Amino acid sequence: MNRSRWLVLAFALAFVAACGALRIADPPQLKLARELLFDQYQKLAPRPYQDLPVRIIDIDEASLSAIGQWPWPRNDLARLVDRLAGYGAAAIAFDFVFPESDRMSPAALGRRSDVLSSLGGDLTQTIVSRLPDNDALFAKSMADRNVVLGFGIVPGANDRRPVPKAGVNYSGEDPRASLHTFQGNAVNIPVLDEAAAGIGAISVSPQDDQGIVRQVPLLWTDGRKIFPGLALESLRAAQQVPAILARSTPHPPAGIVSIRVGDVEVPTTQAGELRIRFTHDVPERYIPAHRIMADAPDEALRPLLENHIVLIGTSAVGLLDVRVTALGETVPGVSIHAQAIEQMILGEHLRRPDWVEPLEILWTVAFGLLIAALGLFAGPAVALSTGFVLVIASVAGSWFAFDRYWILLDPLYPAAVGLALHFALTSFRFLVTDRDKRFVRRAFGRYVSPAVLAELEKNPQALRLGGEERELTILFLDVRSFTSLSETMSPSALVEFVNVLLSHLSDEIVDEAGTIDKYIGDSIMAFWNAPLAVPDHVVRACRACLRMRERMRALNDADAFGFKARGHASAVVRIGIGLNTGMACVGNVGSQTRFNYSVLGDAVNVASRVEGLCKDVGADILVTETVVEGAPQFAWIEAGSVMLRGRAAGTKIYCLVGDEEVARSDRFAALKQAHDALLAAWQTDDRDSWVRGRDRCLAIAEADFPMLLGLYKTPEPKLGGKRKEAADAH
Repeated sequence: MNRSRWLVLAFALAFVAACGALRIADPPQLKLARELLFDQYQKLAPRPYQDLPVRIIDIDEASLSAIGQWPWPRNDLARLVDRLAGYGAAAIAFDFVFPESDRMSPAALGRRSDVLSSLGGDLTQTIVSRLPDNDALFAKSMADRNVVLGFGIVPGANDRRPVPKAGVNYSGEDPRASLHTFQGNAVNIPVLDEAAAGIGAISVSPQDDQGIVRQVPLLWTDGRKIFPGLALESLRAAQQVPAILARSTPHPPAGIVSIRVGDVEVPTTQAGELRIRFTHDVPERYIPAHRIMADAPDEALRPLLENHIVLIGTSAVGLLDVRVTALGETVPGVSIHAQAIEQMILGEHLRRPDWVEPLEILWTVAFGLLIAALGLFAGPAVALSTGFVLVIASVAGSWFAFDRYWILLDPLYPAAVGLALHFALTSFRFLVTDRDKRFVRRAFGRYVSPAVLAELEKNPQALRLGGEERELTILFLDVRSFTSLSETMSPSALVEFVNVLLSHLSDEIVDEAGTIDKYIGDSIMAFWNAPLAVPDHVVRACRACLRMRERMRALNDADAFGFKARGHASAVVRIGIGLNTGMACVGNVGSQTRFNYSVLGDAVNVASRVEGLCKDVGADILVTETVVEGAPQFAWIEAGSVMLRGRAAGTKIYCLVGDEEVARSDRFAALKQAHDALLAAWQTDDRDSWVRGRDRCLAIAEADFPMLLGLYKTPEPKLGGKRKEAADAH
């Protein structure tokens, strides 16, 4: 055990301890990974459908077509209940809430203002008193029958609560703190609640990730009382038992262990949820509602309904009651309740007993320590092969527990920890044993781009001072009004803004084969055609400019810098880009001990000064004539001739409007014609023609080329001509 091995051992122990602590904390990401694995298990071996005494009366598209749009008058629902009771249903459960009186009831006429104004209050009441009340008919049909109504959990808080029909008792600690809690709900009108034999929550799976239903709460609480879910209440009503018993842990923290209703005991999660082992959504489970409500009773339906728990719900697309199961199927919400009841009747439950989580944590630590020991003393190859064998054994054991005993064990996290530790140890040992060589490479890598570093690795002779002269396209980019912007931001916020901006813009340069020379505050210097030759370097540079323009538009539209969200006065970030092509010297510049791969020459100075003109000209991308000559297929318009500092002759500059497609477009042709006329008017000092031309160009820019608005909106446009050249020379 030399010093390196002790370091590796310390690293391994710290890694295993951190992974064990993470598993104990069990963040949502780990839970989701587990659930996705268990979903795959269910897809491989779903619960086979069996013809159990559970049936769904489906308000499907055919039923809506035959009977009418939903909601149906409640005298029709009363007839539906009568028919089902006549077929001998053990319990009838509605996966609906009836929070308002039936507006289609004849008795509802008395509440209409037009009827009251036409007939008068007394006459209306006399007439209405003789008309049937659909809600009363519905309540009468439910009386003395095992009919269960639903109540819905809704956001927010209110003081409406369902009428308890069943007592919920518990043994052990008070479980209310562990149950799903609600503060607001939608309940049925009192006349219906009073007639029902049971009332249960129709909401399912309030905390499942990715919109997938995996477990259904059997009990809910508002903090004071405990209420059953629709599936559990339907099972209670069918057995005609008065109470539900929740078995909770005998000591804090409280948690549900199981729930008993009549002869059925159901193991649950600590929150009182039933993990559902789904079947495929088969048509045998459903009976269309219009068959039940046909004019003449169909005795062929009796064997399908007699002594069955019957749930009434909808699969109609327009009623939007659909859920996604662990099998990946989209099913009606009522199917979730039906499958929960089927599973409770069968007694075949998916379980994660109390000993499962400690076992998973122990196996995680043991797996990690074993891989660490093998990697340290037997070598990486032995550790890797042993690790793969253990991974296969873990997955096989987990599958066996699921398929044979319906126990859910997670093999992925221990396996992931073991394999990650193996590769981490291999990397760590490599870092320790080869740190001198890697230090040199890492240190030098700070001063050159990855492309330059790769080239130097291929050609070590290039690692010397000096360079070569070649034609380059050089770019300078700067943020407009950066000083005023920085004055309104804290230093940390300013750094974050600059990093986000430069990261996005640099990606566009690198994607077009450019080399980042340096960052200067909020500015970027880059060039093309070095260190690697880029034959179409002018075209690639122009494309990079256009991509940066589009990227800035997208960033501003998405408020990527958060300025709009913070109410910043300058919510839009603008950039200016200068581009020039010319001969320059590119190579290693600096001292013998520290140097940088950079470019020097007059072409660099021209590019920098052209970028500085963007604000004065009112354009975001300005280039020199050499760039236009290298990429004539792009859409260009002349922005005049300017006198650059240090140069005797004027330099023509151009605005980059768009790519080849824009250049071929009719809209650009119209702009080019109007712009050339504007230049001609300025050269001839024809003020009236210039004003008309300026207005024409401005109209075209506002419609199709917003990047040119700054060029045309100034009272005296920054264009070429005798006056401009004279001003620049002065």
